[in-house]
Order: sequence, then structure tokens, then C-alpha cells
Amino acid sequence: MLIDQQAQCCGRRRFLSFRGETFSFADLSAAVLRTAAGFSDLGIRPGDRVAVMMDNEPDHIFCYLALSWIGATVIEFSVFLKRSGVALQLEDCDPHWILCDARYAPIMSPAAAKAPSLRTVIWHRPHDRTGDGSVTLDELLRCGSLAAGSGSTALDRLQAISFTSGTTGRPKGAMLTDRYFQVGAKNAGLLADVRAGDILFHWEPLYHLAGWMTVLISLQHGVPMVMVERFSGSNCLDQVRAAGATTLHYLGGVMNILLKQPVRADDADNPIRIAWGAAAPERSWRNFEERFGVTVREGYGISEGQNFTHANLGGPVGSIGKPVPEFEAWIAGEDGRRLGPGSVGEIVLRPHDPRVAMQGYFRDPERTAQVKRDGCLYTGDLGFVDDDGYYFFAGRKKDSLRRRGENVSAWEVERVINAHPAVEEAAVIGVASDMGEQDIKAVVKLAEGKGLDPVDLIGWCERELAYYQIPRFVEFVADFPRGPTQRIMKSDLLRNRDCWDLEQSGYKPSR
Repeated sequence: MLIDQQAQCCGRRRFLSFRGETFSFADLSAAVLRTAAGFSDLGIRPGDRVAVMMDNEPDHIFCYLALSWIGATVIEFSVFLKRSGVALQLEDCDPHWILCDARYAPIMSPAAAKAPSLRTVIWHRPHDRTGDGSVTLDELLRCGSLAAGSGSTALDRLQAISFTSGTTGRPKGAMLTDRYFQVGAKNAGLLADVRAGDILFHWEPLYHLAGWMTVLISLQHGVPMVMVERFSGSNCLDQVRAAGATTLHYLGGVMNILLKQPVRADDADNPIRIAWGAAAPERSWRNFEERFGVTVREGYGISEGQNFTHANLGGPVGSIGKPVPEFEAWIAGEDGRRLGPGSVGEIVLRPHDPRVAMQGYFRDPERTAQVKRDGCLYTGDLGFVDDDGYYFFAGRKKDSLRRRGENVSAWEVERVINAHPAVEEAAVIGVASDMGEQDIKAVVKLAEGKGLDPVDLIGWCERELAYYQIPRFVEFVADFPRGPTQRIMKSDLLRNRDCWDLEQSGYKPSR
């Protein structure tokens, strides 16, 4: 097991820093063994499903790795879920055990009481249990002794069930093996060009796959990481400087959020060597490199396939790269046939070894069959490939609109609006049209200290977009509802028409 190897190899070398506290690889090994012993004494066994709802902190890492050591299956819960979301996810994953921070007891307890297979709840930190049969993690750690052995080494056991964000329907629980995680971290480390002496900056929530990939990169390479509780656009670069971090993971809107921060004279005075991740807007890519003095390495992946199925290790700006060694990829048309260079279609993946990809959706063969067909994974993402074999992302198949007989890519409209100097970020959604089909609504967050007249925004769009792609409605917001990777949750945006309306403004865009 990686933990044992690094404890023997690296010993007192730093593994993790958090809030001024430091843990070595030897500390990690001892904490995982002690925690695994407590869980085993309680009765947690290989194959048991354990729901986890905890903040970013060292105990979360120790508990997760201890459960993996035993061979249990971990189901991470977002700490931002409310009662209905927790109830829905508990219903879907049907856990045998729950590990939850006491601060989330008002949200977790009512739903846990109805979980049919639940044996008990383990509370992190003291909690008023009033004879409900639950235990605290502290009690387990006091009673447990260091576990013997080397832990689970079965690469193809079910390590985690990772629920999708549910932006296009009910969340789905992707069943992922240890092999999936190890291959994903290997390719993430290649994309990030991790070397001896690097320090990883860990901001990703641990209830998201990206957070665990960073932990595994640290374990695979024996390099330290500095973890913060959550991402902060205004504090990120100062935190990076304080940590001496040499790599920065971006995802979702992180790159644009950082670019929209007020320019500082010391922006390029930071230790970052590589910024790596996915979903870097092409127009932001070079700006980010020039402003912060870093190299951007872009990739692409989906939970159902791999953390990264493509990596751009020196190809053209804007490209998600070429397939990693474990995958074959191509672009498919609506009829399923492969398309040639330059043609937009669905990105299709075929793992050379099916064990490196998702094994299916938990207890959901119908939706599994929609994604996994004939040994292939149909991503639901649009893209194209150039003559040199480099792939380019072109939006989500389901994130498209139908307006006046024309198909409109929300991603394409967002790309143009996000390029406006007064805009920090935008999301484009469809609203019901009086004429049938849909009208386009742009929900916009302005950059700090900026103002923007909706008419000026429409004029900006006119220069880059076809008439049928221009938004009818514009709504300005202070912030967006976001998922764990700072991705905008479009399902939570208001699809009302009580905002600026182009047709009521008197402005007439040219055609």
C-alpha cells in the first residue's frame, strides 16, 4: 500500500500542512492504522458502504484512507447539501455506516433515521447523542489499537461511489475502483509535471474526486501538500505564496475568477511552476500564463471515464490534448459514425482495459447502459479533433438551446460574454418562449468595481454571435450557486423573465 511505502521511504518527510499543523508520512501511516483499528473494532468490514460528510481537514483524509485500508466503500457527501439532498443521496447509496461532522447533525440525523441498512452513525467531534446508539470518532480512537497487516491491496475492489452533481437530472453514483484512482492520479501527476521538490496546493473539496486525486499524487510522488479549507479567489495567490506551492490545480471557473481579481504588481511573484486542470477558456489561457508567470497544462476527463482521459502536454492553446495511454477516443456524429477532423460531434471513449473506468452507476443499470455501450463510454460532451490529433471541447450536448429553429450552444455564448472586460463570469440558460421553443437568458456576475449596461453587452455579443445566439434576457447577480469545483449549478438558476428584456428595451440588434 502506498501509505506503507511512503512511511518507510519518506518517514519524517512532510506529507500535509493545514492551519499551521504539519503531518509527516510516518504520522499519516500511524493515524490511518489507528483509525482503521477503531473502525474495525466497531464492526466495519470489507465491502461495507460508509457515507462521509466532513469538511476539508486532516481527520477527513485519515478516515477516508483508513476505510480504504479496511476495504470499505466510501460515499462522499457534499457539505453544502441540504436535508432533501442528503435524504436523496442516502436513499440512493443505502449506507451501512455514516461518518459525519457534528455540525451537520441537524441535516444528517433526520435522513439517517430513515436509512434502511444503517447500523450506526459515527460523529466527528462531540455530539449530544441522547441514547441514539451512535458513537464518536474520539471514542473509537481511544479504544482501538494499531492495526496489523498492510491493508486492502485489491485494485479492482469498489473503493468509492461518487455522485455526479445532478445538473441534468437525479444524481448518479459512479462506482469507482482503487485502480481507477491510481491511474487517475498517475495521469494527473503527468499533466501537472510533478517533480521531486514540488509542493502541491490543495484547495479542492474532499467530497469531490479532484480532492482525492491530489492526495494520491502526494502519495505516489512522495511530495508534500498544503491544504486550505476552501477556494478563495481573493486569497488564493497569497495562500500559495505562504505555502511555497509550485503547482496549482484549476477547475470550473477558477481560472477566470483569479483573472478577474484586481491586478497587483506582484501577480507574477509567486512560486507556481505549473497550473494544471480542465475547462480553461481559450481566451484566458495565455492571459493567465502572462499575468501570473506560469505554464498552463490543460486536460479533460469525466467521472465515468477517468480523472483525465486527455492531456495537452505542449499542443495548441485551447486544446484538451490527446488521449492518455489507457484510452482511445474519437468524435461521433448523431448516427454514431466517426467524424473526420474539424467536425463537431460527441466525444466517445474506449478504455483499453475496462477496469480503469467507472464500473457502472450504483443500482442503476438503465442509466449505466445509456453511457456504457459496446465497451465504449459516451460522454455527452461535444468536441472536434484537428488534423494533428488534438481534441477540442465544444460544450455539452444537453447544454444546448433551441431558438427559432436554430440549435444554440450555451457554451459558445458564454465564451463570448465571459470575454467582456466587465464580466467576471456568465451562465447562459433557456427560458420558455411565447413563440415556442426557448429564449436565451444570460446570467452575469460583474467583475469587482465594474458596471455594464445590458445594451452594451448585447452590442458586444452582436460582434461575435449570430442573431439567433444573442440573449434576449440579461440578469446581473452578486454570485452564482456553485458545485464543489466552482462550476456554476445551472439547475439552481432562476429561469424567470423578471429582468432586463431586449424586446422591451427598444434596442434592435442588426442581423
